[in-house]
Amino acid sequence: MSIISAVFPLALSVSAHALAAPVAEAPVFTPAPIVAPAVTPGPAPVILAEAPKPAPVTTQQVTKPAPKPPVAAPGGAQVVKVQAPATLDRNAIIDRVAKALSDTRTAQGRFTQVDASNSPSSGVFYISRPGKVRFEYTSPEPMFIVSDGTTVSIEEPKRKAYDAIPLSSTPLHLFLRSNIDLKRDGSVTDVSSSGGFHFVTLVDKSGEAEGKMILQFRQSDFELIGWRQIDGTGAETKVQLNDIKQNVSLKASLFVVRDPSDDDDRR
Repeated sequence: MSIISAVFPLALSVSAHALAAPVAEAPVFTPAPIVAPAVTPGPAPVILAEAPKPAPVTTQQVTKPAPKPPVAAPGGAQVVKVQAPATLDRNAIIDRVAKALSDTRTAQGRFTQVDASNSPSSGVFYISRPGKVRFEYTSPEPMFIVSDGTTVSIEEPKRKAYDAIPLSSTPLHLFLRSNIDLKRDGSVTDVSSSGGFHFVTLVDKSGEAEGKMILQFRQSDFELIGWRQIDGTGAETKVQLNDIKQNVSLKASLFVVRDPSDDDDRR
């Protein structure tokens, strides 16, 4: 820290009093008194007064400068540096994903889907953990995919087509389980993050379900917003979820698997 010292000029002091010369004494032999001539006072001597010496600087007399105020941005706004959030590692992302899935007991919303032939479709979905899901396709034509926790049925009323397969043979069971521990079951093969999303790739270690699912989670709250399903042949189907409502009350009738031909037999 630098200390700037002030330089003071020397003071000039002049005496204000004149000194008088002595008067000569009259001779004795002069009969009449003689008046001595007036003596003009001489100039007063000039005295240079020594300037006072500056007091020595001690540590107690040194005053530290006040801290500078923060620099303000144009317009008066104060500049504030915001520290970027810490990046989560692989294990932390897997734990947060598993917790987010387990905490969502039910959900409903809308979905859009693009299949391997790039054909779009859309509709509404319902999820009830463990194992239950319903997709109602409204475009381009009605179709229903329903899981009751054991069996997944696929019904296409317009074509009068129906099929049913075990839930365990589809990738859906990987994230519809009740208590999800992705690290313990070893189903996670890849974790990545980009564009504000986390991507977690799941495979069935038992080999019963072919292919893989790449789940997409929003980084801010780890909400599942879609996935990509890649089957054993490499064909890819993309699903995006919208207008999601979590932990809502859902009717049990939404998840009933029923073969339409059974209704025809009863008629």
